[in-house]
Amino acid sequence: MAVAIAASLLGGLSAAPALAQNSSSAPVDISADEQETISSQCKTIFRGAVEVLQETSRLRAAKMTLYNQKKAKSGDGSGCGNVDRVEAEGEVFYVTPKQTVRGDRATYDYASNTIVVTGNVIAIQGQDVARGDRMVVNTKTNDVRMESTTKGAGKKNRVRAVVYPSTSDDASKPKP
Repeated sequence: MAVAIAASLLGGLSAAPALAQNSSSAPVDISADEQETISSQCKTIFRGAVEVLQETSRLRAAKMTLYNQKKAKSGDGSGCGNVDRVEAEGEVFYVTPKQTVRGDRATYDYASNTIVVTGNVIAIQGQDVARGDRMVVNTKTNDVRMESTTKGAGKKNRVRAVVYPSTSDDASKPKP
């Protein structure tokens, strides 16, 4: 039941990290202390207070690695295609106007349209909070699964969610 509550709570967590391919054509702004591109491996590494902005979404991490698809060498000598996978690590925060997700590591895989956040995961939407060790989000279907290795009563793994029911009075209150 806790997993169902977490999925319900996080059902609005449909937006991928700012680097994820989504319907937005807004520019992606990346800043970091340093950038290293390794063309032979089709990857770019951003290190040091990495911040990625796109529209109203923000992704922060200590380190972020973009892996591009390898393709046959073309006339311009480039053997790298579009971004295939993004890995963020070290105090990862994904923030939108409606939600915040925190974890130690996050991976976005374009092929499977999934974001996997691991390590002391905390997801907040309004007053609602869900905690676990691993959260998997399908960005196409908005399906969310929260998992935990923390043992509860009966020695079962347990996630934890605190959900505040909305009331009819809440609907009339302006949103901050």
